[in-house]
Parts: sequence; C-alpha cells; structure tokens
Amino acid sequence: MTNMNKLLGLLALLSLAGCAGLSKYQLKNDYYEFHQPGQPYTKVFVRVKEDSIEVTKLNESTEVVRGQDEYFIKKSFDIDAMVVPFKYRPSSMGFPRQLNTSFNGNVYIGYRIDRFWLDYKNTPAGMVKELKHSAITVGGFGGLGTAFISPWSTNYQTTDEYDGVVLTRGLALMVGINSLTVGLGVGWDYLTDRDKDIWIYQNKAWYGLTLGLNIN
Repeated sequence: MTNMNKLLGLLALLSLAGCAGLSKYQLKNDYYEFHQPGQPYTKVFVRVKEDSIEVTKLNESTEVVRGQDEYFIKKSFDIDAMVVPFKYRPSSMGFPRQLNTSFNGNVYIGYRIDRFWLDYKNTPAGMVKELKHSAITVGGFGGLGTAFISPWSTNYQTTDEYDGVVLTRGLALMVGINSLTVGLGVGWDYLTDRDKDIWIYQNKAWYGLTLGLNIN
C-alpha cells in the first residue's frame, strides 16, 4: 500500500470518527454571544426549533429585530484528529527540497471560535433565511508518522532503505466551513531509531497542509 493510499484510508477513518462530533458545526441549544448589524455583542440563550431559532435575551437592553441578519459566536476548547497530507521540507545539507506524503496521525489541541449567522434576503417569493457557519482555530499538535530513510537522506552514512518511525510536534492555524477544517502548519519530526543522529531532517522545520475533524 502506498503512503498516499494510507493517508486516504486514515482520512476515511477520521471522517467516520468525526460523525459523532458534527454538532460542533451546527447551531444548538446553548449560550452564545449575539448581535445584529449596528449592535454590540451580548450574551443570549439560543433554542433551535425545527423551523426557527429562538433567542432568549439575558440583558433587557438587547433587542432582536426580526428580518435583520443575526450573528452568533461560540468560543471553545478544540480537540481534533488531524493529518498532514503534504509536508514541504526545505533543502538540507545539499539535498533538494522535498514534498512528502508519508503516513502520519496527530492530535490537535487549540482555541476555536465558531461563527454562525442567519442571513435574511428579500426575494420575489418573500423573505428567505439561510444559516451559515465558519470557524477559526489556532493551536498545537503532536503525533506519530513515518519517514523514508535512505542513503541520500542520511548524507550517505547508511546503506539501508526503510520507513522510520517519527514523533511529530508543531503549530497550526486552521479555518472551518461546516464539518471540514483545513489550514497550514509548521512542524518538526524526531526520528526514533538508530539513524536519528544522521538523518538530515532531524528536528528541522517542515511546512504542510493540515486537515482536521473535531472529536470533542
């Protein structure tokens, strides 16, 4: 099985695991920061019904104007199952820059802001409303992966070729639209076996695309 096939398989597993957390991307019965155009944010309780959203004011000065766009903010602690489909490694010790697709799996922990808005539009058929969602999250991650070890990636100090196990750590900034969270990360890999002292990428920064699914 190729490394890319392994990654695709892992993404499929993460998708199944993430189904239990899909409510993270949906407006639900809870407290939110709320505002409408021209108003400051205030705390409200939201009750989601089958065909409507009921906003309960906690501050008597809050006025909900029907027919105007409504914005809801939720801040939370974020835990994601995360993979890095592509790692870009800058040139090291004369070896050309690399784009790797090696197997990896990580746990991401960060701070997340979810933004929901109820968008009202006037149409010839009357008022139409649509609930939209976006999110941003920043944090750190760690996990396990593999790296191809060869004579040329060890400055010709070994003749072996094999997939070595690496420990990964890094930082990521991701944005979310509905259930998909995608972003950019910077990380460092630590080879755990005998060739760790001669691997040219040991603890050197790489940059990559990150994909995550919420699990909390």
